[in-house]
Amino acid sequence: MRDESLVPRKVVGLAMHLLRELREQRIHLEEIEDMGEELRGQGYSDSEINAAFDWVFDRIDGVDPSEVMYRGGYSNTAFRVLHPAEQAVLTADAFGQMIEMQSLGMLDLEDIERLLDRAMAIGGPLNQDDLRTLVHSYLFEEGVRPGNRNGALNLISTRGTIH
Repeated sequence: MRDESLVPRKVVGLAMHLLRELREQRIHLEEIEDMGEELRGQGYSDSEINAAFDWVFDRIDGVDPSEVMYRGGYSNTAFRVLHPAEQAVLTADAFGQMIEMQSLGMLDLEDIERLLDRAMAIGGPLNQDDLRTLVHSYLFEEGVRPGNRNGALNLISTRGTIH
C-alpha cells in the first residue's frame, strides 16, 4: 500500500527537480513530457508526475522556452535571515531548501514570510520533508502563484527581460 503522506513531498521535490533542469538547461520545456517514463522508473506515480508537470507548466505559461536561461547561481533577490525563534522551528536544512525554492522561483519573499508564519504556528523543529509538505499545501492546494502573482516564474530571458 502506498503511503499518501509522501505524495506532497514527492510532488514538491519533483517540481523543484524540473525547475532545476530547466534553469540549468539540461532539459528544454518541450522535453519535459518525455520524462514521464523515466520518472515512473524512479518511483513517481502518474498522479505525482502530472501534478508537478501541471504546476510547472502553469507557472511558465506564456514564457517562450527558447528565452529561458540559467542564472548561474546569481540571484538579484534578497534572502531572509531567521530570527532565533524561527531558527527553533526550522532546521538549517529546511531553511536551506526554502532558499533554494526561492532561487528556483517557486517562492518569493512574501511566500517565505507566510510559510514562516505557518511554521511558527505549527511549532517545530520542521525538517525538509515537513517543509515540502507545508509548501505543497501552500502552493499546490491553495493555488498561490510565485513572483508577481500572475503565473509566470521569475525567469530570465535571453533578451534581458524578466518574465
